[in-house]
Amino acid sequence: MELNWNDVLAEVSKKIPSMYYDPFIQPLTIKEFDRNEIFLHAPSTTIKEHVEKKYQQYIQDAIEKISGSRLKISISADVQSINPISNFVENRFNETQSVFHPDYSFENTLKGDSNALAITAAMEVVQKPGIFNPLYIYGRVGVGKTHLLQAIGKALQEKNENVKYLSISQFLTEFVYNLQIKNGLDQFRSRFQSYTCLIIDDIHQLNSTAEKTQEEFFQLYNFLFERNRQIIISADRPVHELPLQDRLRSRFLSGYQVEIKPPDSKIREMLIQKKSEDFSLNLSDTSIQFIQDNFKSDMRSITGCLNELSLYRKTYNLLLFSDEKVKEILESRIEKIGKIDIQHDRILDTVCEYYSQEKSQITSKSRKSEYIIPRHVSMYLIYEICNLNKTMIGKIFNTNHTTVISALKKVETNMKKDENFKRIVLGFRRKFELQ
Repeated sequence: MELNWNDVLAEVSKKIPSMYYDPFIQPLTIKEFDRNEIFLHAPSTTIKEHVEKKYQQYIQDAIEKISGSRLKISISADVQSINPISNFVENRFNETQSVFHPDYSFENTLKGDSNALAITAAMEVVQKPGIFNPLYIYGRVGVGKTHLLQAIGKALQEKNENVKYLSISQFLTEFVYNLQIKNGLDQFRSRFQSYTCLIIDDIHQLNSTAEKTQEEFFQLYNFLFERNRQIIISADRPVHELPLQDRLRSRFLSGYQVEIKPPDSKIREMLIQKKSEDFSLNLSDTSIQFIQDNFKSDMRSITGCLNELSLYRKTYNLLLFSDEKVKEILESRIEKIGKIDIQHDRILDTVCEYYSQEKSQITSKSRKSEYIIPRHVSMYLIYEICNLNKTMIGKIFNTNHTTVISALKKVETNMKKDENFKRIVLGFRRKFELQ
């Protein structure tokens, strides 16, 4: 039997988020295998035990899919933990002060109705750390959460506060790394307990099954909170939708929760004007209005448009853009966004019509049995046809990417077991792929 371990890793990576795949699955190596068993090696007992508890099933499924055989898995580990991370990364973990992006400051923050409340809360925290504790900032991708978090961190650092800024995935990586070395966990705790301000970005990426990480973060949170150290957290959803333990959600809710909404017309206009000046684009009022009207969801899409126009100007040595040329250059961006939205709406409409259900029920959080199958089928079709990632699909259905992963697996399993169900799903798929 032939088995390419890289193929297995690639298959497993489709099922496990990168923040868990990188520290736990990537370090595994294959020692040998036969017709009945595969022998893997982990760089530490911590990784070995965690893989056996959480991820062994995913590895077995991947091997079976690639080789056609379901093998028993045995994992060995070094008696003494080996540091798998370079000295460069180790030194980065031990940094006492965070380094912030030079452009992410309050001076460069564009203010409008969509983010005014969040900016006010942020400035209050800088003036009087601990006044809103924790400060929980949420909003969709690209609305400026990271910019505001770093602006807070930079301003507090200038007041000689000991600030630590990192994403939750970085927190997880550091935690796992320190579990592998002697006295590492004590050093990890001592370091994080020394900060007077902790800023955590993208807390929604913490998996509900990451019990050890949640426990460690819970204990750290309590330590800092009890000493009135400022805690700031960001996510792409409100607290009650986080896939976390109830006790963590409860503590987050005890502070101040504020939303940054998609940029309003004032912010969009200011951003376009500023970037146009930075790139010397000389856009007309008509072109500025065109960009405003067609890219409303987030600031990154607007920045992407202006970057594209800037590259075009440099390539072709243009002094001025005509309104027609701006539309021509950006047309593909508008079409792509429009087609994705229209396509997933059509899929939802068609599936709901087939199962005689309302779209609002399918995309709700209701667990009624009659909504489950059409919801899962819709998620599967949108994933396969629209090429959206699991997080984006989760937003359509008001849930998280973990739930989407589970739904996709259930559809795939049911298609193997039930020929009639398979026929229905493939019928939907053929219909939309022909459009």
